[in-house]
Amino acid sequence: MSFFKSLALSRSQILVLTALWISVLPNLATLERFVDSPSTTGGAAQVLFVLTGWLLLFALLLFFVSLLGLLFPGRSIKVWCAITVVVAAILGYYSIFLGTLFDKTMFVNILGTHPAETLELIGVRMISWIVLVGVLPAALLLMIPMKASNSWLGETGRSAALLVLPLLVAGAAVYPQFQSFASAGRNKSITFHTVAPINIVAAAVSHVATQRAASIVREPVGTDAKIRQALDKPRLVVLVLGETARAQNQALNGYSRPTNDRMIAEHVINFPYTESCGTATAISVPCMFSGFTREEFSLSKAASRETLIDVIHRAGMKILWRENDGGCKGVCDRGAIVEDLTNSDDPRFCSEKGNCFDAILLDGLEARLKAETQSIFVVLHVKGSHGPAYFKRYPKEFERFTPACKSNELSSCSADSLRNAYDNTLVYTDHILGETVAMLKRLSPQFATSMLYVSDHGESLGERGLYLHGLPYAVAPEEQTRVPMFMWFSTQFLELERWSEGCVRRQGEPGKKHDHVYSTLLGLLDISTDQYKPELDIFSPCEREANSSPKKAINPTGAKAS
Repeated sequence: MSFFKSLALSRSQILVLTALWISVLPNLATLERFVDSPSTTGGAAQVLFVLTGWLLLFALLLFFVSLLGLLFPGRSIKVWCAITVVVAAILGYYSIFLGTLFDKTMFVNILGTHPAETLELIGVRMISWIVLVGVLPAALLLMIPMKASNSWLGETGRSAALLVLPLLVAGAAVYPQFQSFASAGRNKSITFHTVAPINIVAAAVSHVATQRAASIVREPVGTDAKIRQALDKPRLVVLVLGETARAQNQALNGYSRPTNDRMIAEHVINFPYTESCGTATAISVPCMFSGFTREEFSLSKAASRETLIDVIHRAGMKILWRENDGGCKGVCDRGAIVEDLTNSDDPRFCSEKGNCFDAILLDGLEARLKAETQSIFVVLHVKGSHGPAYFKRYPKEFERFTPACKSNELSSCSADSLRNAYDNTLVYTDHILGETVAMLKRLSPQFATSMLYVSDHGESLGERGLYLHGLPYAVAPEEQTRVPMFMWFSTQFLELERWSEGCVRRQGEPGKKHDHVYSTLLGLLDISTDQYKPELDIFSPCEREANSSPKKAINPTGAKAS
């Protein structure tokens, strides 16, 4: 202990050393962005750019820990600095090895992640990194004594000075290179969503602000909603809400591997490379059900008004939501019959509690639907291709591509084995969709049936050093923002609508977005409401071509359904 006493540090020294440590190893991902930025011409200019970038990074972190120093007086600052080091190490691991950026979207995604999926992220390399980069330095910090301060006012003043001086110095260094830094900011090669732990704190504050805005009573929408026509045969529309499927690995989009055999055999109408609303479930699902386009959408705006489920319910249609992906992110809280199977331990489908194959969503569904006499909308929220443990998403008999990565530490797997495991999840999803269509065919004597499949977001599989998903949309690669979407119709459904097969197939072209889901579903369900936008209903051209009464035209005078 005498050794540690000889290393006694002042409060200001502890703050500086904490910022110095976390500005290096836990923030290597940000430093790497400065190194790889194309904003300089190389040589001495690039070296100066990188050094200035690090100085700016250090200044921001010193500002952050110095702010802690003002908020937590006395020796408690050592505890908070130790916590900061450990948190920075954890966040740094994901940024460095998986390319994760911790913005508000990712924070919401973390809160919505099922505990079983969280455990899948933990591995030997992760634990080793956290211990070496976080726990051991934090323990050392706690063991080193802190010098007694002669003056509380003087120590507070020094902490306050640490808030200002580093930023002034960094600003002076950045100013001569302003053009390079501005260019880096515009082309998104530099982002401070990797600066740990400032990123997670800023994301948490933003999330709290969003939640406070959402605490207000939801604004009613679609108060005029009604089903336009009484039909000889009720409708059964199934939305299969996918998880983490990316467009690039779909055989329907020209991928070389047979990942969509059953959907190809069913001659689905494919919408190639559909543009997602977000890069995480917590964004894309609320967006699709909000009625906002991606450009209009925000979590606070969506949380303050009713969803598509409310509108469908208000029209008088029954809704069944079956869940295997940890929750509907608030969109099905009202108006739907919700069956959450995420935590099932049924041995027929679940290898462990909280990890069930998507076939569980179809268990008993056909018998339930046979008992229905009115039109019904069904949502099947699948676990799909949720990483990182892709190998846990499909039964052994669907392991078509081998060898498949059996690790949750994705960067430790070969590119081929990682792709094999991921593609196997798509093969299994194709099987689930095929079984859904087979069920709908069997129910066709009773219902006019159709199925829409769309994934919430895509996935990075190591391209450019990125894994998983959740990057801010502005910097996210197409692997995370382009998703599969396709449609299947029964003959009876087309006859009911008087749509020609040729017309519905002509709608299968690029350019579709999550923006189209809301109004397309209202159209498929034949619901009249002022929330319906014909230009965003994929099949509205076929309605016009049918030369019949415009069932889906907006009807402002429509009576509100009871």
